[in-house]
Amino acid sequence: MFAAGRRGIYNYNQRTMRDKMRRGGLLLLLAILFVGNKVSAQLELPEDKVSWKFTVEQNGCDAFIVANISIVDHWHIYAAKLPDGTFLLPTELNVEKSANYKTVGGVIEPKPTFEHDELADEDLYYHSGKIKIKRKIKVSSEKDFVLKGTFTFQTCDDSHCLPPHSVDFEVKVKGCGTAVEEPTTDEIELTEVNGDEATDSEGNTYVKFKEEWVMVPEGNSTAFYKKYLELGGSYEK
Repeated sequence: MFAAGRRGIYNYNQRTMRDKMRRGGLLLLLAILFVGNKVSAQLELPEDKVSWKFTVEQNGCDAFIVANISIVDHWHIYAAKLPDGTFLLPTELNVEKSANYKTVGGVIEPKPTFEHDELADEDLYYHSGKIKIKRKIKVSSEKDFVLKGTFTFQTCDDSHCLPPHSVDFEVKVKGCGTAVEEPTTDEIELTEVNGDEATDSEGNTYVKFKEEWVMVPEGNSTAFYKKYLELGGSYEK
């Protein structure tokens, strides 16, 4: 009887210990899952805040490499041109050196938002929402080619910044000896429209002919080119 009682107590203690171990293991698993989910929720990536698409705007031997950039609400990227001595990291649009073209000037960007940070005593110049930044090139190749480059930026909100991010890109550019497609109306970013005349953000002039915007070639007046089109002059669509 006494021995049987001891075995019963021993078996009971074993079951209790196993139950405690199971509960402890379950609690440990739940803790690991909770911490993992919390870390995952806190992980922020620059490519989740900023998206981009590269295109080419070309007129003969003159071409622009265009970065169409979208930035999520409450986030921004810094301007390409920043004051000397700033701690901010500028947005960069670099293209590889090539015998197929020459770069003309630096990054072309819209007017950035200006704000003075009182806490850091620093002037901030940044972009938010949807913007376009460009690099101009002068094509010297008669054959089509692929241009390679790098887009670099740092994105921040009002409380913190994410690490700088860099991405490589490629775009196809037409050679000077091939026909060049004029940008469609949807692709033209007109900044001033006055009746059947308009200009874009680069200062190019357009006239409206047969419900299409046609770029006025360099060296021609708007009045002359409109008359030229009305008299049956040819133009590239």
